[in-house]
Amino acid sequence: MEPETLERSPALKTIERICFAAGLLLLAWLLYRIGPATLVSNLALLGWGFLLVVALHVLVVFFNGLSWKLLLPPDRRVSLVTLGTMIVVGDGINAVSPVGFIGGELMRANLLRRYVPGPEAVGSVALAAMSQFVGQAVFLLTGLPLAIGRVGNESLRVVFLILSGALLALLAFVLWIGWSRRAFAWAGKSLDRVRWLRERWQKLPERWRSLGAQTVDALRRRPGSFAGSVAAALAAWQVGVVETYLILRLVRQPVALTAAFAIEVLAVAIEGAFFFVPAKIGTQEGGKVLIFLAMGLSPAKGLALGFVRRLRALAWAAIGFVALGLYPWRGGRASASLVAR
Repeated sequence: MEPETLERSPALKTIERICFAAGLLLLAWLLYRIGPATLVSNLALLGWGFLLVVALHVLVVFFNGLSWKLLLPPDRRVSLVTLGTMIVVGDGINAVSPVGFIGGELMRANLLRRYVPGPEAVGSVALAAMSQFVGQAVFLLTGLPLAIGRVGNESLRVVFLILSGALLALLAFVLWIGWSRRAFAWAGKSLDRVRWLRERWQKLPERWRSLGAQTVDALRRRPGSFAGSVAAALAAWQVGVVETYLILRLVRQPVALTAAFAIEVLAVAIEGAFFFVPAKIGTQEGGKVLIFLAMGLSPAKGLALGFVRRLRALAWAAIGFVALGLYPWRGGRASASLVAR
C-alpha cells in the first residue's frame, strides 16, 4: 500500500531555506558577541549532569505519547511504547532537518500506517497536533501574566501582551472551528477561494479530502478524550520548567522555580511565534538571550541554556534515528515518506 505524496510548493521550500539561513546568521552573531570560549566554559559546568537533562526528557515523551494514545480510536490498540518511539523519531527529524517544519508529523503518520489505515493515521496525528497546540496555549495563557511581570523592558512587555491577546484569539478560533460544524464549513469555503490551495486540494484522493471532516467529527464524539489529551500535553510543557530549572543550576545560574517558569513561558512564546523556522535554528538560542537580558540575568547563561537544549534535542534525535533504522518496515503498511522534498 503506497502512500500518496504530499508535495510542498517551491515557494514554501524557498521560505524555509531563507528562514534557516537567517537563523544561522543570528546564531553566528550571538556566538561572536558572547564568545565561543564563554559558551564552552558554561557548557563544561554541566559535567555528568547533562545525562540527567537527557533522562528528564523521558517524561516529555511519556506525556506526549499518552496525549496521542487518548486520541486514537478505542479499537486501535497501539502501545504507549510504540507511540513514544514514533514521537522520538518525529522529534528527531524536526530537530535536525534544515527544511520542512512539519516533517516530523508526517513521519509519525507514516509510521502509524503500520497499525491503522493511512487517512486514520494522518487524522490522529492532526488531532494530536491540535491537542498539543491547545496545551501550549493553556500553558502560555496561565504563565504569561507572571512572566510579563518579570520583564523589565516596557516595550517587550507590550509585545508579550499583544502576543497573549493574539494567542487567546487564535485558541478561541481553533476551538470554534473544531466544535462548530457551521464554522468548519465556513473555513472550508474560505480556503476554497484560494486558487492554488483549491487546485492542490482537488488533486488529492477523495478519502484524503474527507479527512478533515472525519477528524473534527471524531473530536466532537469524544470530548472527554480530547480534554485528557490536552491535560497530558500540558503536563509535557510543564516538564520544560523543571528542565530549565535544572540546567540553570548546573551552569551556576540558580533561579527560583517561579523564575524558571517565567523563562520557560517566554521561551515557548518566542519559539511558537517563529514556528516556521526549521529546527528552531537561532530562535531557540536568540530567544533565551533576549529573555535573560529582559530579566536582568546573564545573556551568556541564556545562550548556554539554549545550547544545552539543542544538545539534548540532538541526543534524542540520535536515539530516534537508531529507532528508525531498527523499525520493522517490511510486512506492514509503513513505507516511504509522505512528504516530497
